[in-house]
Amino acid sequence: MPPSANISLSDVRKQYVQLNPVNAVSSGVYSPGSGIPLIKFDISSSDAPMFLQGDDLRINGKITCANVANTGTNFVDNFCGRFASMVDTVTISSKRLNQVIERVNNYWRIVPSVVSSLHGNEDINTVLAHEGGHHETNFLTRHEVVANDGTKGKSFSSRLYTGCLNSGQMMDLSNAGMGGLVIEILLKPNVSYVFGADAAAAPASTFQVSDLTLTCPLYHHSAQSAPPQQTFAFNSLSTVFQTINSSTSVVALTPGLKQVSAIFANFMNTNEIGNQNFNSSRLGNIGQVRALRYSINGALVPLQYRLLTNEQDNDALAPAGSVYRGRCMIDRNYIEAVNINRWSETGRTALAWNNWNSGVVNRSQTQNNDGTDQGTAEGIGILYDAYGTGIDFSQQVFSFELEASGTDLDGTAAKAQGVYMCFLNKNQIVMSAQGIELMR
Repeated sequence: MPPSANISLSDVRKQYVQLNPVNAVSSGVYSPGSGIPLIKFDISSSDAPMFLQGDDLRINGKITCANVANTGTNFVDNFCGRFASMVDTVTISSKRLNQVIERVNNYWRIVPSVVSSLHGNEDINTVLAHEGGHHETNFLTRHEVVANDGTKGKSFSSRLYTGCLNSGQMMDLSNAGMGGLVIEILLKPNVSYVFGADAAAAPASTFQVSDLTLTCPLYHHSAQSAPPQQTFAFNSLSTVFQTINSSTSVVALTPGLKQVSAIFANFMNTNEIGNQNFNSSRLGNIGQVRALRYSINGALVPLQYRLLTNEQDNDALAPAGSVYRGRCMIDRNYIEAVNINRWSETGRTALAWNNWNSGVVNRSQTQNNDGTDQGTAEGIGILYDAYGTGIDFSQQVFSFELEASGTDLDGTAAKAQGVYMCFLNKNQIVMSAQGIELMR
């Protein structure tokens, strides 16, 4: 919304501005192998009040893959989608002072959790499918990236999943505010995009992106109608990578953040990371979970009890080895963490007991790692504070203890799990004539 509820609509003018990358080359091609792996956009400032609607900002372009075949085993992760699957890091900076506002690492691991946790199948198969090429994890959409001949490419128009662009507030780009923005997108290596047996076979598949533009929805105000924005609040996304390799594992660290609202994590087998045969963006199942607890300095916080499941009771079910998930409380807390809101405020989600395409029923530890099976929407998380100032982890130790079936986590490289954790931390930018101050 515009910064003042008393602004007359006659004093507001909305404009869509389309920008080209400022580091463009003559070919217009960006690629981790044969081109430039960094995409950079520059949104200029304005003397008059000018506000950016971040959740409506879109990056547009065309993705072309080489050494792929329509009938081969060449896939991208459905939840992550065509565009996000190629992105390693997104950095947003203030052009005024060249100060980083937010840097989202492991972007390709965060987006699948956000898409599957906060959107239902209806959203994923319609709006998100047209934007960033997101889809359900069923068989019909496995070849989506190569549905056309590789030389033709596939178009996209995707939003950027960062905290500052999706804060619910507009961003003041005037000289009295942030003074414009610089958006930098670092691409992943080729081996982490298209995956599958055929994608990894020589010659291995590669990708490039071209025809790039950035569509910016801007609101222009008269100088008298809108005072300069003085504060801007948002939840930043800070990621950490850890590993677990035993049936009872503890992950502990000091995040160094002062106002943590929530934390969520997703998993995948460590031996699959960086291997083009496997899906590096999948939301892997960590096996048969038996108990989970969250702690601060060793004390159970915010839940004073362990989250237990009854998965081990399903071992006797036929066929042998089938596991029918029963993680209701774990899944509930995970969705609350991603949404940064209470369960009662969750409108849609793909993580559902009766969701055959992307749910939680009968999913093995290697589910969808090669693209030939339905995927899963598994993850863990905990919400600390949806409305207040969050938890101070600047010096305190965050930890979680996960107890899983010993047959799934046996300490071997094939069963060890990579843990991608995302801390959502409250931030505030204070703007004045002297500059901006970022308070984390």
